[in-house]
This record gives sequence, structure tokens and C-alpha cells, in this order.
Amino acid sequence: MSTQRQSDRPNIVIIMSDQHNAHVMGCAGDTLVRTPNLDALAREGVRCTAAYCPYPLCVPARMGFMTAQMPSRVNVWDNGSVLSSDVPTFAHALGAAGYETTLCGRMHFSGPDQFHGFERRIYGDCFRFLGAEIEGAGYNRTDGQTQYAVEVAGHGRTGYQAYDRLVTQHACEFIGARAPGARPYCLVVGYILPHNPLICERELFEFYLDTLPVPAPISEQERAALNPAIRAWRERRGVDDLTPAQNHRALAAYYGLVTELDRNIGRVVEAVRRSAHADTTALLYCTDHGDMACEHGMWWKSCHFEGSARVPLIAAWPGRFAQGRTVGSLVSLTDIGPTALDLAGADPLPDVEGRSLAAFLTGGRSPPDWPDEIFCEYIGAHGDQPSCMVRSGPWKLMYYAEFDSYLLFNLAEDPGETRDRAHDPACRDLADTLLKKIHARWSARAMLDGYARERRARAVIGACGHPPIPCLVEPPGPPDDAEHFDFSQVPHWDAIRKRVAGRSR
Repeated sequence: MSTQRQSDRPNIVIIMSDQHNAHVMGCAGDTLVRTPNLDALAREGVRCTAAYCPYPLCVPARMGFMTAQMPSRVNVWDNGSVLSSDVPTFAHALGAAGYETTLCGRMHFSGPDQFHGFERRIYGDCFRFLGAEIEGAGYNRTDGQTQYAVEVAGHGRTGYQAYDRLVTQHACEFIGARAPGARPYCLVVGYILPHNPLICERELFEFYLDTLPVPAPISEQERAALNPAIRAWRERRGVDDLTPAQNHRALAAYYGLVTELDRNIGRVVEAVRRSAHADTTALLYCTDHGDMACEHGMWWKSCHFEGSARVPLIAAWPGRFAQGRTVGSLVSLTDIGPTALDLAGADPLPDVEGRSLAAFLTGGRSPPDWPDEIFCEYIGAHGDQPSCMVRSGPWKLMYYAEFDSYLLFNLAEDPGETRDRAHDPACRDLADTLLKKIHARWSARAMLDGYARERRARAVIGACGHPPIPCLVEPPGPPDDAEHFDFSQVPHWDAIRKRVAGRSR
């Protein structure tokens, strides 16, 4: 346990949203979105402009965050994967250092262990917060990665919005109730927004529908030039069947959900600022992965483009962290746990890849041995085959094992990833070097074997007819009036309903 004095040990509040595109913040240069609270947090602290998730899918990304390891190293492959309870997390390590570790809201733990090192869980996950009508079923789910999830977009209420408000309420009550002299704490506040369904408050929806331009569809020339892995990704999800008007409505709703998220974050930040521990509390904001939000005509996550793989990361601690600083070094969600442990003066987690970001936050120079590269891996949804991304300096290579192909971008010259350099002879040696980096540490065959092994085991356990052990945390449910959505507002709803009915038979 650390010998750092109790008075020097900060409280740590980590706010984690779900599926927030790092570009969609005012502080990131988006002049149309309303995110005043995140913008203020960035002005007060440090914003990392090149932070990435280790895996662009919810559960693997979150388990990478918790363990400071690449998800494949801890055998977490998709949203049904269960993190073994004998894998230590930063919550375990903070507890060993005398911290009270508390989880409030979402962390998407699968399986019976709903704590993974947290001492307390003051509000459960949102597994039961979408009603059947709005959620849908099978291929036609508003919370999934299908054409239907973009078509059904507009104004209204869902259980997810109600859930985040309740998470905020419980988090603010926890912060406000802390007495002077209490044990230092780490509170993780988990939100589900701006994850789809793409349904937001009417006022915000109408504002953004009027404000945002209609997204232009990709041209036939662009479609013909697509990498085969990207073409397969699009076909599996039906995004090329979406109209510009449908994408426009969905984007307006997504922006509205980001603004709703920002309001909740503002309430938590205000609770910290009003608390007895305001001067000794460090705040960090991140998300699990991004959302393409119609960039390249794509949606959701599960790919390595910037909208999906890059994440917002902001940290503020007045008087201790630099103010209004941006950090362009390559960092990862796997670095957040080691950062919290470093701030707390706790012993580091053993055998992990994540490293502390504290030197970046305090305003000093970047560590001389900081690696100028980052990796991101993926397998899973809709039959997507193994893929791996490496970013080294400005260069980013996305390798797809399914077609033994890759895309290559220079993000300094081409931040929108519109000029693939994979076939540029001048980049051949560079591409070979990056491919060697990937294959030196990553194996598509190992991912396929591990994923298949887990799915076989999961099938047996799921067929037994009862939970492996009783669940200690009963997931909460939404208030009776949490949801309302008028499906008639969806353009061509009758035709969509007929198509859905035909597909379900």
C-alpha cells in the first residue's frame, strides 16, 4: 500500500459515456454542437487529441479500460464475453491502496461478477431500460448496428435518457454526502448516451435538424474504390441503403443525445465543485469508443476509422493539472487506470500495457520514452473478421485479415481519412514496416481461435437453463413514463414496417 499522505491523495471522478465521437464537441472544433460543460472542462484542464480505444466495441473496450490491457490478452472478444474475476483491475489496485472504489451506472460487465474490484455499486447497469416497442428485435433493433437503427430516428423519450438522469442523481448525491476527512474515493460514473436509439428531446432534435447540413452520400466512384473489407462492413449493416434525409435525421438525433449527455456531465462537475473536496478532486472524462456518426456514410463503431476508434479524453484538477492544454501524443483508454493509480500514489497494476498519463496532465514535458504508436484490435459484430490498427506518428494503417488487405492514411495531411495511400508506391516501405509491427504482436488466427473457444463454452453455459450463480446486483428498470416515441414521424414508416415484418417471418 502507498505511503503517500492521506491529505495528498485526491479523490478521483471518472465519467465514461458510451459511443461518443471525439469530433462532436465544441472544444474539438465542432462549431454546431452544444457541449458547454465539456468545453469548460477542456478549458480548465487537459484535452488529449489523439486518444484511442483498444477495441471499437463496448465490452472489450471497457474491459481494456478496467484492466489496462488489450482485450484479447484477457480473453474478451465481444459484448457477451465475461472478464474473469481473477484478472485484477485498477479498482482492485485502488482498493489495495485504501481508496473507496464506487461504480455508479454503466460498465457493461457481462456475467455474474458485477463489481470487478469496486467496493460499492450505487446504481446498476441499463440492461432493462429499453421498452420492447422502441428497442425492436433481431435485425431490427434501434440499439444495434443495422439500417433500421438509423431509419428509426427522431424526437421522443427512451429509457436510456431516463437512466442517465438517474445515474447523475445518484452520483451527485454520493459526491455531496462525502464528509471532510472521509477515505479518499474513486467514483466511476457510467453513462449510456449518446448510444442509439437515435431519439432525443424534441427541442434539440428540431434545433439540430435545422442547423446541421444534410450529409452527402458517397459517390459511385468512391463506392467502387472501397477496400473490400469496408465494402463488406457496409453491406452487412445496410448503410448504403440509407437516404441522405434518413442520415440527416439520425445525425440530428445523435447531436441531440450528445447535448443531453453534456448536461448530465455538467451536473456531476458542478457537484464536485460545490463539494467539501472540490480542491482535492481530479475529474476525467472519456468514452468507451466512438460512433462514426455518418462519417464516410457509416454509423456506430466496429471499425478503425477515427470516428469509431478515437475517443475524447479530458482531465481537470484546478491548481494541479495544466489549464487549457492539448496533448497530441498517442494515448489509450488502457492508460486511464494506471493514471488514476499514479495520482493516488498507489502501487501499479502488474503485467499491463497501460501507462500513466500524469506527466502529460501536470504540464511537464512528455516522458522521453513514451511510445509514439498505438494499437487497436477487433473481431465480432455481424460476422466481422479479425482486424488490427496501428498508428505510428501521423501514419495509420488498418489491416483486415478477411481480405489480407489494408488502408493507410497520413492523418497530419488527411485528418478526414479520404486519401488511402495503400497503393502508393512511395509508401510501400512504410506500409511494410507498419504491417510488421502488427504481426509481431497480433494474430488473426489467435483471435479467431480464442473467439470460437469462448463461443463454444458460452453455448454450453447458456443451455443449462439457469444463471451460473445468483446475480448480486439486480439491474434497475425505468420509470413507467420514461419512454415515448411516435413512429409516424419516421419518413416512409409504413414501408419500413412492412419490410421489417417480412424479414421477421
